[in-house]
Amino acid sequence: MRFPRRFIVVDDDPMNNLICKHVITKFDSSAEILLFTEPEKALAMIKESYGNADQSMETVLFLDINMPTMSGWEFLEEFRDFTGSMHKDIAVYILSSSIDQSDQEKAGNNEFVKGYLPKPLGLHMISEIMGTDK
Repeated sequence: MRFPRRFIVVDDDPMNNLICKHVITKFDSSAEILLFTEPEKALAMIKESYGNADQSMETVLFLDINMPTMSGWEFLEEFRDFTGSMHKDIAVYILSSSIDQSDQEKAGNNEFVKGYLPKPLGLHMISEIMGTDK
């Protein structure tokens, strides 16, 4: 994967979002970082921004599983209905505190999920995703 121009974090926990923002900024201070505590708003932004994009925008999306209004699994079901170009531009990684093996297996079987990461996000995780030694 080329270095993304944008990172999206979808998690109902504002503290986790701030941790993600801090870590991503340490990795790439010029990255655009969008934080969402409401998955529905993230989906609406993705549909609007990527559906009308003239050019591709490499993006990494960190998605929590357990959220009150819409689970990460429900988010992925709606994401499935988006156009194919959106799917190739957005690399989805589950970022969860769940240690449930079935969640990890479900993530592994989802065509849109590139990986399953434990909270909290660390600089080494982003470096591993990007294939760098930062």
